[in-house]
Amino acid sequence: MNGYLSRLGGAVLVAGSVLGCAVLVGLALTPSDHPTANPTVITLGWADMVVGLLVLLSLPVVAGRVATGSHLLGAFGFAGLVMGFLGFDIILGFERAVDTPYLVTHHVDVSQGPPIGMLIVLLAGGFAKIIGGILFGAAAWRSRAVPRVAAGLILASSVIFASGLIPHMTEFVDVVAGVMILVGFAVCGLELLGIWPASQPENAAPQFSSAART
Repeated sequence: MNGYLSRLGGAVLVAGSVLGCAVLVGLALTPSDHPTANPTVITLGWADMVVGLLVLLSLPVVAGRVATGSHLLGAFGFAGLVMGFLGFDIILGFERAVDTPYLVTHHVDVSQGPPIGMLIVLLAGGFAKIIGGILFGAAAWRSRAVPRVAAGLILASSVIFASGLIPHMTEFVDVVAGVMILVGFAVCGLELLGIWPASQPENAAPQFSSAART
C-alpha cells in the first residue's frame, strides 16, 4: 500500500481512537441513562459520530494488513466491526445529539424507552461488534502484521464487551471494553505512522533463513 495513504490512515486512526476514549470517559461521567437535552451529552453525541467516521475511514488500512493472516477471518471481522461502529458510534451518537434532544424539547413522551428500531440496531450492532472483534483480533494475531499487543487488546475487548450481558455491569464493561479496543486501534495507527515498532510477519523468518543459507 502507498506509504502516504498508510501514514494518513494511521494518523486518522490515532485521532479517532484518542477522541473516542475521551467520549467514553465523558459519557461515563455525565448522567445520560435517561432521555436528556443536556448540552454536554449532545456535544458528546456529535463527537461520537466523528469517532465512528474516523475509525471507519481508517479501518480498511489495518484490515488490508490483517488479511495476510487469514482473508476469511479478516473479512468477517472487518464486516462485524463496521456494523458495530455504525450502531454504537454513528447511530447511537445521532440519537444522543439530534433525536433524543428533539423529543425532549418538544415534550414527546419518551417514558416507554427507546423505540423498537433502536433496540434492534443496538442488539445487532452489539453482537456484530463482539463477533467482529474476536475474528479481527484473531486474524491480526495470526498475521503478525500489526503489534501483538494491539491484536490482544482488540480480542480481549470483545470478550469483555460480551460480559456486559451480566446484569448491573453493562456501563462499566462498555467503558472498559470500548477504551481497550480504541487503544488497540491507536497502537495500530502508531505503527502505521512509524512511531510504534513494526511487527515481523510470520513468513518473514523462513525467508530470512533461506536467504541466509544461500
